[in-house]
Amino acid sequence: MHEVLERSRHWLAGVLIVAALGAAVGLAYPLIQRPAAPPVQLVSNAPAAADPAELQVHVTGAVQQPGLYAVPAGSRVADVVQAAGAADDADLDALNLAARLADGQRLVVPRQGEPTPGAPPRGAGRAAPAAGSKVNLNTATTAQLDALPGIGPTLANRIVDYRARNGSFHDPQQLRDAKLIPAATYERIKDLITVD
Repeated sequence: MHEVLERSRHWLAGVLIVAALGAAVGLAYPLIQRPAAPPVQLVSNAPAAADPAELQVHVTGAVQQPGLYAVPAGSRVADVVQAAGAADDADLDALNLAARLADGQRLVVPRQGEPTPGAPPRGAGRAAPAAGSKVNLNTATTAQLDALPGIGPTLANRIVDYRARNGSFHDPQQLRDAKLIPAATYERIKDLITVD
């Protein structure tokens, strides 16, 4: 009897070993036969950034090192003036140091006491520019724009910010078409502005 039990035990152990091996091969077989998956490629549906990573700005006027500067996108006027080194006689109050720069922009840093082209004389308040002189929309400061009839600080800042984001104006009518100022205000200042 003891011998029968011993044989049964050996037989059962053999069956369990064969079953375990069969299960292991059965589980591994699909993995062995499965072809390798192609590498995953992430595809972005987001549009490419419209802004360049670097802006080229020409700095001239009352600076220690005038020239062409490469600055990161989103830089402000203050950043490039600091890089160029403001001269001792620079009139930084005539600039909007917080304005964003645009690629291809020419920034003229005026000297103290030196009239800025197209700017009203100091102390003229909100008087219109002198006869024959026009305010250049591409170089005007917020103070110069604010001096135009019907343009206050809010509209002047809106114009400068638009120019910084979108680059130079190509036509004075862009003020009206881009709804930067009301049409009636544009009619009042159209003979006082230029984009030269």
